[in-house]
Amino acid sequence: MALIEVIDFKKSFSHKTVHDGVTFYVKKGECVGLVGGSGAGKSVILRSLIGLEKPDSGSILIDGIDITNFTEQELVSIRKKVAYVFQGGALFDSMTVFENLAYPLKAHFNMTESDILIKIKNQLEEFGLIDSINLYPSELSGGMQKRIGLARAMMMNPDIILYDEPTAGLDPYNTNKIQELILRLKTKGVTSILVTHDMPTAMNVCDKFAFLKNKIISEQGTIEQLKNNKNSLIHQFIEGHIL
Repeated sequence: MALIEVIDFKKSFSHKTVHDGVTFYVKKGECVGLVGGSGAGKSVILRSLIGLEKPDSGSILIDGIDITNFTEQELVSIRKKVAYVFQGGALFDSMTVFENLAYPLKAHFNMTESDILIKIKNQLEEFGLIDSINLYPSELSGGMQKRIGLARAMMMNPDIILYDEPTAGLDPYNTNKIQELILRLKTKGVTSILVTHDMPTAMNVCDKFAFLKNKIISEQGTIEQLKNNKNSLIHQFIEGHIL
């Protein structure tokens, strides 16, 4: 069963049509790479999956529930299930790492301070980030900020994680760390969509691809189906022949 379904999604900004009938799905436990050239509207789709954008027409289903016309109040329950890992980490500059991770717990759950501390320490230990617990974002490298952003996304125990260019601008060490974390979360059954231009990372962590071109999903399939087919858009994108 598909945990995420995007059906005939259409979206325009002013007089510019960005999407004109995008359709794809993600099964439970899958990681789907949503790829395509710059300006194709990949992030627009991610934002729509948590209600930050509204389609002009079409449907978005999360676990069989159409969220297209949900109010902000109704979206609260969806945002507990669906975590968004922003490109820059999107940490609060004035808060320590601990305070950043505690924020969603205090906003959505009735937990004691000691339970919050235990949960945060366990998450940071798992991600190899415990030494950063009392640091501020300005004291962290870009790679560390992105890993902390992912740790914060996990605070809600989401069923789905949306990754928006999680390795952009990172050195090989931090890129590998992000890959390891994505793969670790996959083993726990987390369903995900990865928006990226980093094709080596996508090849390492994704189960299938959906290629966004000409305002629709022009091609989709498993890595095995696409990467060895020289006529496929994915193969040409990997080789750098199309943008």
